[in-house]
Amino acid sequence: MNCMKSLVAAGFAAAALVAAPVAQAAPFLGETVNYQYYYPNLGSPYPNADNGNYVVGAGVEIGNMVDGVASMDISDTNILIDFRSSSWFNTGSFNGWVLTDVLSSIDAFTSVTIDAITNLAGFGASNVSFDADHIRVNFAGLDFNTDSVVSLTVNGGQKVPEPGALVLMGLGLLAAAGAARMRKRG
Repeated sequence: MNCMKSLVAAGFAAAALVAAPVAQAAPFLGETVNYQYYYPNLGSPYPNADNGNYVVGAGVEIGNMVDGVASMDISDTNILIDFRSSSWFNTGSFNGWVLTDVLSSIDAFTSVTIDAITNLAGFGASNVSFDADHIRVNFAGLDFNTDSVVSLTVNGGQKVPEPGALVLMGLGLLAAAGAARMRKRG
């Protein structure tokens, strides 16, 4: 009888570990992100851009990055900015965009790298910053033309169990510990 209880408890523990849902990882595909353009600083949202929430899917998500100068296409692990006019970005402490993981369902961003096809003069690692849920790109003072492209590869960490999954795993482990304790008594 005790052996049967131990097997049942172990089965629950194993099922909890296998069935535990995990938060979606980068890639972005199917995830909701918020796009917001800021100028002249990170405290000043700039209205002439396609600011708002977007579900990442096929095609271009942001048709008007800012002032009609570029579009942004987000795919699995890539952000591609394609410029369609020639001009420059005014100086200021920040003239760029922030992409945010709205639902905290994408794995924490662990790296954002500039791809070799990026040809925006003067654009480098100092123009990009990120934390677990945000990617920031600052174009302040840079010139662009119709041939300019910025391509970024985004990587995330390992999948993290959702809070409900942690509870389920904890219950399974408690059941297994209880069965082990009963086995020692019997």
